[in-house]
Amino acid sequence: MLKRFILGVLVTLFFAFQLPTDNASAVEMDKNLRTVTQGGQGETVVLSNAQFEHGKRVFNNTCSQCHMVGRTKTNPNVTLGDKSLKGAEPPRDNIAAIVSYLQNPKTYDGEVDISEFHPNTTRADLYPEMRNLTEDDLNDLAGYILSEINIRGSRWGAGKVYD
Repeated sequence: MLKRFILGVLVTLFFAFQLPTDNASAVEMDKNLRTVTQGGQGETVVLSNAQFEHGKRVFNNTCSQCHMVGRTKTNPNVTLGDKSLKGAEPPRDNIAAIVSYLQNPKTYDGEVDISEFHPNTTRADLYPEMRNLTEDDLNDLAGYILSEINIRGSRWGAGKVYD
């Protein structure tokens, strides 16, 4: 019995040391896919691969419960797709506008404050996942959302049947 146990431990250690120990590196994305609009004047910025990956991580940790693949669970008519972001009042099709929305969310028409319903940084007491997000986190998150529009096109925010 003891021989089997020792043999099992040795085999486990042998296979454990066979696992790769190098750091994994992300595939570098095309610069065009990472180029997004910075502000309302149309100026663009190219996200670094690190900013994109960080934004993706923030999105998956804080937003994906309601916005899986850019869809909106609570209102499927308003998505994170290009048409919805451009159609909002004011338009939310740039990094500055998305960050502003995440700090002080308003309805799609821009009339009513919805900070009690949509996660935001001003009501971190209601939405603890937003409590520790910095300005850089919000910028990377917004950049990721806009980059996904470039990557997935009409599939980002679409349902089972694409627009």
